[in-house]
Amino acid sequence: GEVKTIFYTVTNQSARTTTGQAAYNVAPLTVGAYFEKINCFCFTEQTMAPGETRQMPVVFYVDPSIVKDSDNDGLNTITLSYTFYPVREPAIKPLAAGEAEKSKGSEKGNL
Repeated sequence: GEVKTIFYTVTNQSARTTTGQAAYNVAPLTVGAYFEKINCFCFTEQTMAPGETRQMPVVFYVDPSIVKDSDNDGLNTITLSYTFYPVREPAIKPLAAGEAEKSKGSEKGNL
């Protein structure tokens, strides 16, 4: 039940800028229902320069009710692992509204 923050060291080993998204795995499988991520680098795409190394945090807790699950009797170790998958086209961030659009929005708000 205690909230913990851990850091993974991630390195882009390619010779080009790469955008990817991480998928996680929790082992043993019986633990997955009790493992709660609060914040994770896997929630968003990550773009890294060639050779860049970065510390990426994961904030999580294990639901204390895990001790009541007999499938986890004798459990001493939980393994959290990640695999990065390339993203073909990174998500496009919306552009800020231009001045003309902003003034239109103001007029609409005054109706």
